[in-house]
Parts: sequence; C-alpha cells; structure tokens
Amino acid sequence: MGIMRKMVNMVNMDYISDFFGFMKKATTAVQTVDAIRERLDAEGFLELNMNEPWTLNASGKYYLTPYPSMLLGFTIGSGQYLTTGVKMIVAHTDNPGFRIKPSPEMNSEGMLTLNVERYGGPILNTWFDRPLSIAGRIAVKSDEVLKPKVIHLDFQKPILTIPNLAIHMNREVNKGVEIKVQKEMQPLLTQLIEDEIKDNYLLDLVAEEVGVDRENILDMDLSIYCSEEGMLVGVREEFISCPRIDDLSMVYAAMEALVGSKHKNGINMVAFMDNEEIGSMTKQGADSLMLRTILERIHISTAKTEQQFTRQLMDTFVISADGAHGLHPNYGEMNDITNKPVMNKGMTIKISGNRSYASEVETIAAFQQLCDKAGVKYQKFVNHSDQPGGTTLGPLLSKYIPVHVVDAGLPMLAMHSTRELMGKKDFLDSIEIFKTFFQLEE
Repeated sequence: MGIMRKMVNMVNMDYISDFFGFMKKATTAVQTVDAIRERLDAEGFLELNMNEPWTLNASGKYYLTPYPSMLLGFTIGSGQYLTTGVKMIVAHTDNPGFRIKPSPEMNSEGMLTLNVERYGGPILNTWFDRPLSIAGRIAVKSDEVLKPKVIHLDFQKPILTIPNLAIHMNREVNKGVEIKVQKEMQPLLTQLIEDEIKDNYLLDLVAEEVGVDRENILDMDLSIYCSEEGMLVGVREEFISCPRIDDLSMVYAAMEALVGSKHKNGINMVAFMDNEEIGSMTKQGADSLMLRTILERIHISTAKTEQQFTRQLMDTFVISADGAHGLHPNYGEMNDITNKPVMNKGMTIKISGNRSYASEVETIAAFQQLCDKAGVKYQKFVNHSDQPGGTTLGPLLSKYIPVHVVDAGLPMLAMHSTRELMGKKDFLDSIEIFKTFFQLEE
C-alpha cells in the first residue's frame, strides 16, 4: 500500500510540475494554442486543415486550429463511432488583462510607458508592482495582399511593470480609491538613455525579437501578461497559486485527459474557444457556428447519414469546464447560504435558474454519477440570490447544437486576479474525472 501511494504521489507531482511548465508557455490565447499543439504533436495527433479534404479513420487522433486562438482536438474509437454520441469538454483560452494599443509609446522625463486598453474584467490593483511581459502576434508584408504573414512572439522575460504610487502621495489608497486604466495602468517599459529615439521603440524591440525589418511590420496584436511562475502554497502545499488559472487549468486537464485516455467506441473531443471573457461573440468564440461547422465536417468525413448525425448530436454530452467561485474565508456572506463550494472538497457543478449556466437535472445527475465512478467528490454552486453571477460557454454552445451540457469547474479564489488560487486536490481530481469521462463505454 505504501509503494502504491508513493507511485500515485509521484504521478500527481508530475502533473503539477508539467502544469507549471505548460503555464509558462500559455501566456496569451495564441500562445496557449501553440502550447497545446506542441503537446498533441508529441502524442502523434494529425493536424487537419479546414481548407483541405479530410480522411478520418477509426483509432485516429486529430486536431485543427481554425483560428490562432482556437483549437479542437478529437480521437476516434476503434469500434462503433458512426452512431455513438460525442463526449466533449469545452474550455476557453483567454484571460482578463490588457492589450497594447497602436502607437503606444509615451515619454515622461525619459521614462517610457505604453498605452494599453483593458481586456475583459481584470482586478486592476493586482497588476501593480508585478513583473510583466508581452506576447501575441504580428503581421508582416507578404506577396499575397489579402494574406499577410503572421508571426507569433513571446518575450518570455519581465520587461514591464506598473508601479504603484507611494502611499505618501496617495494617502487614501487603502480606503478604496478608483483606478483609472487610461492614467494609472500604463506599464513602464524602459528608461531612455540620453538622446535615445522614443518613436516606435516597441516596434523596434519586436522587429529585433522576431528577426524582421521594422518597415515590414504592418500591425501588432500584443497583450501584457504576468510573468510570475506558478507555485504550491499552504503549510501542506495544498493550494496552487498561479496566473491564468481561469480557465487554463481546465484547458490543461482536458488536454491531458484526451491524450491519456483509451476508448473503443465513439468520439472524444476537446474544444478550446477564445474571447469568453468579452462575451464569446467572435468567430473563434462559443457564440458562433464554428463548432457546429466542425462537427458537420467530421460527419461528412466519416460518411454518416443525416439521420446518424442527428442521432449523434442528441446523444452527445458536453462538459463546459470553467472556474467556479469558492468560499472565501473572509467573505463567506458573498456565497449562497446553503451552497458553498470549498477548495479541495470536490469539483463544482454550476447551476442557475435563469440558465446563465446550462446544467439541467439530467446532466447534473449524470455528472454526479461520473464523479462517483471516478471516485472523487463533487459540490454544487448557485449564485447568492442578491448577487448576479456571470455566464460561461455552456449556454452559448447549446444555442447552435442540441446537446446535453453540464457546467462545472474548480472552486477557486481571487478569480480574475493576476494570480488566482485553486485546490491542488481539486485540480488533480479534475484530470481523473475527465479521463473517466473519455473512457466511458456506454
């Protein structure tokens, strides 16, 4: 028993270490997709192209990236897969933060800051005094007018910070002072040397980083991210503190479950969508036809009839995996009075009477049975009746595909902070739940 427990602990620590390594690469939505592609390539997945015909086979492993920040991967069983429903996990690749505006350089007494705009709903004060970096993509000139060359880049080192104003100059700071993004959230990039040219400073840095001529860069889509690494915290190292846990913890868990599961029947699938933090209303977001379009392509490529496709959709089960609000020890009154998910006490089923979550009685019960089969605990989350909650991917997906959906996720604290907190046991349990889900043979 002691040897078995030691082996389990070693596997668990491998997951934790690998997760932290993944998170160092998954700095923006585009870089997250690049990190997933690297993992799937290493596992022998074949990349598909939406502009080319597909030939799909039993026991095949495939993925496609219709857009740079969206990825869909799937495996086909070796047995019956024409009429068996799809088992799917969906999560999102984006995180709240800041995007760099065009012509961003601003000079104040030789200190060069960048003009940024808010993306989504970050907790602003958590971005002060952190080591920050830049990642994203740039478009450069090409021979095809409508198809510029796109290059992904990530500086992967702390080149920015947003310094706080000293308390001596802001005596009310601890009384809840409003933060203005346009004035106070402009990150400091460098201190200019005397006579140094400030115009297009960032453009020159980017050109040098990717090895292209500055004159060939047409546009840049760059975001700021926290460059701190993840770590275990707590006396027993029972918590995980890391940037971008929402929702990359679920992206990682779903990815690992897909590559680590064996199944005979059906199709296992992960769908990682972008722009959830700003409403998902983009072509690469959940509030679009792209996922249905891909399912139809799979249907055509596996020679299904329309009747088989409809039957498959009706038998498909989707886990919409996103963060859940755990009980905060200092703000217990903010949770519902009888449904209070606690970190490390089970993955959380998210329920809403106004259907801001897609969970229904059948899918809630099914997920409970799934957790029982995986040997892990579960909890339930409902918003405090006087606190309106957010929404996630589940209700949006069900607008376009008539599938069974349950919204679930890890209870966490400090959601949308620069660093978020989740339970280590919950995170490891989520991988086990997702593996069990993908290995169901019913």
